[in-house]
Amino acid sequence: MTSYAIRGRSQPPASSRWLAQQFAHRAWLIADLRGRISRAPAAIRACAPDPDRFGQAMERTLALDLCDTPPYLHLLTSLPEAGMRRLLTTAGYALPTDTPDGPWRRTTDHISGARLFTVGSLLPDLDRAVHTLHRSNPHEARAAIQAVLRDRRAITAYATAAHAARPAFAAFWTSYTSGFHNALHGYGPVIASLSLLGGVRIADFLAGTTIVEYKTGHFDDARDLDALVEQVLAYALLASGSGHPVTEVVMYLARYHVLAHYPLDMFLARLAEQPIDATEVGRRFASLVEAEQPARRPIAL
Repeated sequence: MTSYAIRGRSQPPASSRWLAQQFAHRAWLIADLRGRISRAPAAIRACAPDPDRFGQAMERTLALDLCDTPPYLHLLTSLPEAGMRRLLTTAGYALPTDTPDGPWRRTTDHISGARLFTVGSLLPDLDRAVHTLHRSNPHEARAAIQAVLRDRRAITAYATAAHAARPAFAAFWTSYTSGFHNALHGYGPVIASLSLLGGVRIADFLAGTTIVEYKTGHFDDARDLDALVEQVLAYALLASGSGHPVTEVVMYLARYHVLAHYPLDMFLARLAEQPIDATEVGRRFASLVEAEQPARRPIAL
């Protein structure tokens, strides 16, 4: 996932140019990914009406399936308490009976994909609403979101979009549950939307010590794969430079049934054609990214 803070730039920032210079040897990795795609079973042909929104909804649905504690609580807590509880319960989470004020926890692994997608497909819209209102104080933002939830047109639009995406969801979910769920779960406890540099960059998942990037789109062009490699490279370096122990990277190309897994040391060394200290280089890269960010205005409380 790319943070809202860095979307919309027409030219690559200096940090991306530096990354391309330091890790310029990408042909082997692009060839490896293309080979995996060509050897995989037939690609999923189903497409949702809004591919970008569908990809975000699928990412959040997988997070709800993989995380032992509820992901995206910063979004869910913007809802009325009853609504938040309903969504968490739908996704299979519950409060402990002995400590009702304790943290929500997963209570079962037998929640249907359809139920998870009902919650996951709402979260991209809620995410946009929260970011649109980020300049408001928390009370004003919550009131505005609750007003939208009382708008029948908004609810109808959400329901229509979710229904239209169901056929594509069914195809991707069938592939995911054929073995990819077990593989991802096997990496270790999952953190969804790993915030790096205060949200300037956001990795899809950190599973144990593995950075996981999830994609539902088509990769018909080597330039698309190059952009994916740079994205995963940036996340791995920033996570390492921020103190997260990263040992592996994974690119899950769901449309092609491909889970491409690489040890981090090998991944970095082959891209740079020399051994790389991920922590040191990650800190250097982080300083370049931070220098590009505009000054943030304080939020009124």
